Amino acid sequence: MDHNSNGGSAAVLSSPSVPLTDNRPAPKAPLDRLKDRLFKEKTTRLAIMWLDRYPDTHLKDMLVDEGDDVRRLRVRNRVVWNFGSDSFLGLDRHPKVQQAMIDALPAWGTHNGASRAFTSIQLCEDAERRVARWLGVENTLIFTSVTLTNVGVIPGIAGKGDLLLVDRTSHDSVHQGVKIAQSNGAKVKEIDLVHGPEAIYQAVEGEKYDGCVVAIDGVYSMSGQTPPLKAIHSACQELGADLYVDDAHGTGVVGPRGRGFANEELGSLNDILMVGSLSKAFSCMGGFVTCGTELKRILKIRSSTFIFGGPVPPPYLAAICAVCDIFESPEYDEILGKLRYNVNRLTFGLQNELKLKVSGGVAPIISVLVGDFEKTLLAGKWLYDRGFYVQSATYPAVPIMGGLLRIQVNANHTPETIEALLQAFADLKREHNLPTDG
Repeated sequence: MDHNSNGGSAAVLSSPSVPLTDNRPAPKAPLDRLKDRLFKEKTTRLAIMWLDRYPDTHLKDMLVDEGDDVRRLRVRNRVVWNFGSDSFLGLDRHPKVQQAMIDALPAWGTHNGASRAFTSIQLCEDAERRVARWLGVENTLIFTSVTLTNVGVIPGIAGKGDLLLVDRTSHDSVHQGVKIAQSNGAKVKEIDLVHGPEAIYQAVEGEKYDGCVVAIDGVYSMSGQTPPLKAIHSACQELGADLYVDDAHGTGVVGPRGRGFANEELGSLNDILMVGSLSKAFSCMGGFVTCGTELKRILKIRSSTFIFGGPVPPPYLAAICAVCDIFESPEYDEILGKLRYNVNRLTFGLQNELKLKVSGGVAPIISVLVGDFEKTLLAGKWLYDRGFYVQSATYPAVPIMGGLLRIQVNANHTPETIEALLQAFADLKREHNLPTDG
């Protein structure tokens, strides 16, 4: 037998046996593996199961086909009154705001195409100074959203050696900023400030720190309630702590000339950091934080979302200036008067006439307690089927048995629409046995 043949045969006989066919399943594509891994996480799995279980009830991820000046929406073949918009003053439909955006396009284009760490167009400086003048503060710093403001500024003002106290009920974006600050070395304590500042005193007792920051909302986004900010501010002054207030839901609609709940409570914004929204009552885009000019320079250096985030596009910056013009004009009083009428009428009707469990009404957010998770979704769908879109807020946005129907009132809702919504709630109360105050 040929030597080479023997060698070849021996090599084959001594190798591990290989099956003629491989019955193993084909490996999954990378993104399918990722999907399966993410689905194993409890919160994700429960959320997907929830969406699948209530496909016609949860009213999430809706696709709106058309809207008009009095807050009617067309969703597929249904027309509903929209009580889910946070454009509280209706300025998204205002001709002066729209025209300002149009006029800015030929001069500046749709985008200035650079991080503000390198360049800012003059319109941005104009908008920051106009917002500052309206608020009566030295300066402001604009980010592309309130979320990016919180995620950038909070880690910029609290780091290693600092104590950061965050109100448990604050907006998720505040908590996201706090997590980054904690990873950078800040000591974090989550406390309850809804009823007063006592938790601040308890949290600082025995602690050693370089700086202390207390972070809280001005208007709670889900309930529309407000904290005892004056007492909290006094405690911060006594302890040498810096007060950081996310007043996004009060911007433009609460306090004198719409300067927010913090301004209304404290009389001035000069010794706190207040974050406001440029995309709710302003109907534009962005968020901002109040600050002095020197502090503004420091925040630009220390806020990663300012350095690595994109800018607000020029047309929106022009629109922000136009909104400030409106806020400083008699027209604002007329617009705000319509909004306050709608808010007061709806709050009174739900609370005093229907005796429902209602929170909010300081800002244009009014929440009606339903309680049970499924019952909250069904109640929201019941209203939707009768022509009214409100938001069904459930866990984890609210406590597990604290489901709410969250109503956002706008200045361009007509009085007749408000009355129709009250009648719908009267019918809903009977049909779904909503909790009452007697």
